[in-house]
Amino acid sequence: MTIAKAVARAWHDAAYKAKLLHDPHAALREEGVSVPEGATVKVLENDDDVHHVVLPKAPSNTGRMSRQDLEELATMMMMRGNIM
Repeated sequence: MTIAKAVARAWHDAAYKAKLLHDPHAALREEGVSVPEGATVKVLENDDDVHHVVLPKAPSNTGRMSRQDLEELATMMMMRGNIM
């Protein structure tokens, strides 16, 4: 399952949204999203005035990549939602 399913449910179900914000591991499990053991998940909500940007951990081989290659990789990662 994907994070998108959990997001869609949160948009539709206020109780699930509250659970996702306060107990993300349990809420994600309900939607079939497995969180690696020992990982911490933080769910933040954007609003009209506050927008969060997630800075993914850089892959280990980025030191040898051009800036253009890095931008393409970052775009691909953001589109796929690689957050865990």
